Amino acid sequence: MPIRSERFEVISVSLPRDLVRRANALIPKTQRSRVISEVLAKFLDSASRKHLEREYLDYYGQRSARETLEEQDLLAEWSLSDEEAWAILEKEESSGRRAAR
Repeated sequence: MPIRSERFEVISVSLPRDLVRRANALIPKTQRSRVISEVLAKFLDSASRKHLEREYLDYYGQRSARETLEEQDLLAEWSLSDEEAWAILEKEESSGRRAAR
């Protein structure tokens, strides 16, 4: 079992007084560390998603129009219509296969 001190690191952060007052007024003292950790984790997750989004935009922005058109054609070819999807499900159900959940 990991020792509690090995899972956490104590840091010191300087924050604007107004922000500290607002946090102290809203968040019980026993939950502040947990709340701050969750907010920071969500912020970092959001930042990494934004970074990935920018990388995708850069990648797709560098592609030629021909490559983009070829990909769109392939996706259109592979896409199932609603009727085709329902036909597959009905066929599986009628053959005694368990329905997907």
